[in-house]
Amino acid sequence: MKKTILILLTTYFSFNLNAQNLFPVKLENCKADKFCLDCGDTKTTFKEKEFEKLQERLNESLNLKGISGTVKFQVLVDSKGKGCVLSHNDKSNSPISLKAIEELNNFNKWLPAITKNKKEEKVSITLLFTVKDDIISGKIERVDIDAFKMSFDKPNSPEIFNKNYTYKNENIKNYKMTVWNTKNSKLTDNSLDNISFDKDGVLWLIVDNGVQLFNGSEFSNLEANNTNTKVKESYFAIGVDNNNTKWFDGLQSIYSYNKIWNKHDINEIGIDGAYDIINNSKTDELFFCSDKGLTIFSNGKWKTINKEIVKELPSNRVYFAKKDSKNRIWIGTFNGSTMIDENGKATSFENTSTVLKGKCITSMDEDENGNIYFSLYEFGDKNAGQVNRDEGIAICYADGTFKQFTTANSGMPFNHTNCVLYDKAEKVLWISTDRAGLVRYDLNNNWENYHNENSEIPTSYISKMTFDRNGNLYLATRQGLVKIERK
Repeated sequence: MKKTILILLTTYFSFNLNAQNLFPVKLENCKADKFCLDCGDTKTTFKEKEFEKLQERLNESLNLKGISGTVKFQVLVDSKGKGCVLSHNDKSNSPISLKAIEELNNFNKWLPAITKNKKEEKVSITLLFTVKDDIISGKIERVDIDAFKMSFDKPNSPEIFNKNYTYKNENIKNYKMTVWNTKNSKLTDNSLDNISFDKDGVLWLIVDNGVQLFNGSEFSNLEANNTNTKVKESYFAIGVDNNNTKWFDGLQSIYSYNKIWNKHDINEIGIDGAYDIINNSKTDELFFCSDKGLTIFSNGKWKTINKEIVKELPSNRVYFAKKDSKNRIWIGTFNGSTMIDENGKATSFENTSTVLKGKCITSMDEDENGNIYFSLYEFGDKNAGQVNRDEGIAICYADGTFKQFTTANSGMPFNHTNCVLYDKAEKVLWISTDRAGLVRYDLNNNWENYHNENSEIPTSYISKMTFDRNGNLYLATRQGLVKIERK
C-alpha cells in the first residue's frame, strides 16, 4: 500500500507492488493497496467470448476510420473477477482511451490468478489495445518479471527540473558516503524502500519482501515467520515501538516480532495491513496508516480514527500520520490532510487556503523550535500526466504560518519528495526524491543536491531515510543502502 503513489515509486519489484502506477497517466478510481505484478501459477486472463463482446462494443461505439496506434492500460484484477484501470500511457486522454477505460472498469469476466490453489487477492496486468485497419483489438501483454527487475537494478540518472538554481554543493566534501549492495555485501536485493533502527542500534530492512538486519558491518536474515506455515509471507511497512518490538505489514496481516513472531487478529485490531507504521516515542503510541483510517496502538489497546469519528478526515485511506511536540496529530490521506489538535479539534486543510490544500502529507519531522517540515503529494487530476507536479515540501512555522518550497521558488531540484528529516546536529533539512537524488537545505536559502553523478550515492532514486544513534544518515535507495556521516 504505498505512496508509493507515483511514477514507479515505492515499488517492490520482486513480485509485489504497493499502490504502484506503471504508466504516467494515473487514475484515482481503484482501491490500490497491495498487489502483485502479473503473478500466479495460473495467470490472470479473461473469458474469451465476453472479452470479444467488449471489443465489439468498442468497435460499434467508436469512429476509428483512419486511426492507427496503440495504448497500454494497467488493470487491477481482484479475486472475484472484477477489474479496475489504475493507469495508462495515453497522455492525450483520447476518446478512444476514455471509452476503453469505461468498458474495462465495467468488465467483470476476469479469471483471477491462482497460486498454490488459492486465488490471488489482487493482480496487476497490462492490456495492449491496438487500432489498425479501422478496428480496435486488445490482448494481455505478459510481464517478464526478471527483465522487469533488471530494468530497475541500475543507476537512475538524475532529472533536475530546476533550471534556475545553481547548486554549489559546498558541503559535499564534508561527508563520507558508504554504499552496501548485492555485490559487496550479503544484502539480498538492491531495491530498498523501508528501513528502521531498533533500540539496540540494529537497522531493519524490508528486502525482496523479506526482512534483513544490519549491525553496521554485516547483513543477516531474520528467522522465518512461523505463524502461518502455509504461505511464504511478504512484508512492506516496518516500525519499531518503545519496547523494541518490530511491527510489520504482511500480505494480509499485521505481525510483530520480539524474539518470537506474533500474528495479530484482524477482529481484535481492525486492520489487516498498513501503508506505514510510525512510532511516536514521546507518547508511546504506534500509528498504523491504512484504508480503514488511523489505527493507534497504546498501552496494549487498539483504537481507530476514521471518518465516522472525525468528520473532518477527508478519507479513510490514511497514508501517513504523526504527532508533533504539541500533541497534535497530522494526518495525510489520499484525499487531503487533516490536523487534530491537543484538544481533539480537527481541521481539514481542504477547507483552508493553506499550501496543504489539495495535498497529502507523506512524511514529517520537527525541529527544536517547533517548526514542522512536510513532504507532499498532490492528489487528484489537476495536473494529471505532469511529472513535476505542485508538491515539493512545506514548512509550518511555530507561529502557524505555512510556506511551500518547489522548483519555482527555491532550490528544490524536483518537486516529488519521498521523505524529510531534520538534522538536529547540523540544523539542516534532508529531503529524498525519486528522480533527483538527495537534497540538503540549510534553512537559509542554500540548497545542495547530491546524486550519482556528483557523489558516491549510487542512484537518483531515494526512498526512506533514517538516523542512527550517532546522527549518521541512512538512505534506502534503488541501488542499495547508503550511509552518510560527517568526516
